Amino acid sequence: LVARKGLGGHHGYDHSRNALEILERLDLLDPTKRWEHAKYLRDVPCVDAPELLHLGYEVKDLLKAGYQEVELRDQEGVTEGELARAREAIALESRRKNSRRKSTRKGNKLPLLVPSSNALQALARSSSTLARSSSKVAPDHQARD
Repeated sequence: LVARKGLGGHHGYDHSRNALEILERLDLLDPTKRWEHAKYLRDVPCVDAPELLHLGYEVKDLLKAGYQEVELRDQEGVTEGELARAREAIALESRRKNSRRKSTRKGNKLPLLVPSSNALQALARSSSTLARSSSKVAPDHQARD
């Protein structure tokens, strides 16, 4: 404890915890859903792309939210290269989403395994034997003893 006495680690922890709580309160903690919030803010008067960039929104999130590249270009240091990377990332996400949809379509499902008729007959015999043996009730005179 003496070695840490003057380090002041609580100050940094307080800042990071406050930041996380603010993100959680604004429902922005999940980075995959930030674009949805940006889309909502796009319709709010007096909230423009430069303000959202200043708040830490990524270019990709703003493009997905419907902002035009013209609105983002040269704002808060946004470069052509950053816009190109954001477009590529969005296209990659779209391709991945489409491939997942295709793999879950009817034609790509795993085949249904159907047991053979011999296996079904054996199962029926064993279950009927089990049902007969478990359905026997002890007579009343044995229950009194």
